[in-house]
Amino acid sequence: MENACPLCNREYTALNQHLRVSHLVKNIEERGKLVLLASRRLNIRSEACPVQSCDAQKGTRLDRHFKRSHTELSDGAKTQMLDNLKRRLILGTLGPLRASNPSVPMVSTLDLDEAAGLEEEKEVEEEEGEEGECQVTKLKAEVAKLKDEVAKLKNQVRELNDGFELSQAYNRNLKRAYAKLKRSALKASKKSVIFGTADVLEYSLPQTSAEDEGSTDIPSGTILCPPFPDHILTLNTLLEEYKELQEGPHPDAKLRNNVQSKLHRIRNVLGWMSKGQSGLAKLKFLNDQKRLKGWVGYLVDCGMARTTSLHYLKNVRQFLVYVKETPPKTSCLGQKDLVMGDRYLKSVIKGWNRHVVQHQMSVKGRKDAIMHTVEELQKCRRLALLAIPKLLSKLEHQHTHSSLWKLQGYVAAYLASLYGHRLGVFINMTDLEVSEAVHGDKDDYLLKMTHHKTNEAFGTAKMLLNKEEYGWLLKLIALKTKCASTTKLSRFVFFNTTFGRNRNLTKYLQMVWSEMHLRGDVNFITLRTAVATFARDKHGEDSVQRKRMARLMCHDTAMADKHYTMDLSVEQARNGRLLFEQSQETTNSRTRPQTE
Repeated sequence: MENACPLCNREYTALNQHLRVSHLVKNIEERGKLVLLASRRLNIRSEACPVQSCDAQKGTRLDRHFKRSHTELSDGAKTQMLDNLKRRLILGTLGPLRASNPSVPMVSTLDLDEAAGLEEEKEVEEEEGEEGECQVTKLKAEVAKLKDEVAKLKNQVRELNDGFELSQAYNRNLKRAYAKLKRSALKASKKSVIFGTADVLEYSLPQTSAEDEGSTDIPSGTILCPPFPDHILTLNTLLEEYKELQEGPHPDAKLRNNVQSKLHRIRNVLGWMSKGQSGLAKLKFLNDQKRLKGWVGYLVDCGMARTTSLHYLKNVRQFLVYVKETPPKTSCLGQKDLVMGDRYLKSVIKGWNRHVVQHQMSVKGRKDAIMHTVEELQKCRRLALLAIPKLLSKLEHQHTHSSLWKLQGYVAAYLASLYGHRLGVFINMTDLEVSEAVHGDKDDYLLKMTHHKTNEAFGTAKMLLNKEEYGWLLKLIALKTKCASTTKLSRFVFFNTTFGRNRNLTKYLQMVWSEMHLRGDVNFITLRTAVATFARDKHGEDSVQRKRMARLMCHDTAMADKHYTMDLSVEQARNGRLLFEQSQETTNSRTRPQTE
């Protein structure tokens, strides 16, 4: 066996690890020689021929000598003789290593066993000379018998080890099945609290300790609904048609993911509404207003965020409208029944928005507390201006991955802190877009990036760079061309080790942000939030300047007001108070006419 362990004769792929863990071979030199003994990858070209009657000496290219000479030997015999030679040479190196008394003790005794075997053979030869050929034949028969027994024992050991591995795999499967049953029983117990014990199947939960019970707690905000009745063909067909309608003719990966999330929420609600019902193909269970109200109450009690639960309500209402407009043939629901459910969900969504706005304001307040300051953005660009030329010079003389990641992180930090673009704008920027940049009259360059999140609404994302900033991108492309001299070039400016799109750009942005000793955690969204907020505070909510900046950021002002911080600072509140006071000054007040 080519990959067999020389100590236990079992085949292993990771033989080095097996020797270290199973046989405790800690001596690195000894372990290397044992791995070499198993692989037989030893250079024996300069060794003498092992055939006793051959006159070939050392240095005669033993491999060529064996191919051209010794035609009396079969290929199997030649291979066996070469293997024996390699084994003898490798075992010969274990003796000097053992004699050197290494600090890490040796474990194997193959060289000692080999020497003992040779001594026994010599003794046998002496006995043969003394006792004659009859005794030799008897001893050879005993040796052959012992070898057969050893081979049988090795096979038994191998079979026992294989059986042990199978039993371990079986035990792992049993543990997984036990854990799955345990989780199912826990879900059933949760559902019994919601529906009542009469509506839920009885599960037998194995007896567990208090520690095991505490480890299976389900976090707050997790939806535990009855399973969707996927055995009903009408419901499966209805959801499949709804899925095709939502995806449209040419869906991308993001749209498919969003539609899959919608279907998951709808399946949860259908499982809730259909629990314990019959005749599900008629869809009469959708008219159960009491159970629909119970599901809305469960959304409140399960601890889910208001914004997430609002998505549940909107998705379910959209599905009910779809069923009302295009009911399946087996449906027995009337228009009145569906209108009642639609009206109820519409009123719930209207009342839900108040809590959602309060939740959004609290989130925006937390964003405002950790938002980057103007001074931090300015310091980021100032330090990046100093670091980028040094890294470019270093990479021209010695290319290292760490320097390349820092360079890309500094360039991305500089541009993102100025323009507030998303991550997709940078990782999708191509060499062609850089080379086709519009050269302005004032020695500046206008870049237009096509592939980004909001290209459908805003077209290309734009950045105006000066000559030095534009040179950074050109040098990045030149570095890529230099490194990929024998590899297919990537078309992306920010590339990784395989010259593909660098999807770890956020990681390198955070690395250089920490290197600049700036406050807080950073990513492209936090920089975008800061840039959009400062644009609103500096230029005003409805100013032309803010709208112009929003177009460059590919983000409209209505979306910015919805998702970014809206709390007033002390200075803004002070200016607002001044406006109130000015509006009530005596010179501007309306006097009440006097009556006689």
